[in-house]
Amino acid sequence: MGDTGKEQLCGKIIDLPMVDAGMHMLGGEKRIVFGPERFWPTHVMRCFTLKPGGRAASNHHPWVHWFVCIAGEGKFQIGDEIYDIGAGYWVYVPEEVPHSFWNTSETEDLISLCTVTKEGDTDPLALTRGC
Repeated sequence: MGDTGKEQLCGKIIDLPMVDAGMHMLGGEKRIVFGPERFWPTHVMRCFTLKPGGRAASNHHPWVHWFVCIAGEGKFQIGDEIYDIGAGYWVYVPEEVPHSFWNTSETEDLISLCTVTKEGDTDPLALTRGC
């Protein structure tokens, strides 16, 4: 598994560099799994890790989200509905619907993969809309 000078086609998410999650992720980390600079020119798949008590601020925007929880447990709010989530759960967020998610565990991280169009990879508190 040494460096052969070839483009890396496989690896661990945890080894990807952390990027600025923005002000809307309290107690969170963000890594870009796929996106315009990594194999996917039109979309961005982000891996979010929320520490115990971590939360994403409520926001809305003109693009949809595809969200998959891969570890931990938490809540996901879409509009007025709040859903329990855990490893293996998926969530679809329609455009322009306020949404948020948070970690409800006192000891475990909540880890998710969240995909948006490339225009959607923003900080909603910096741009007033986005996620």
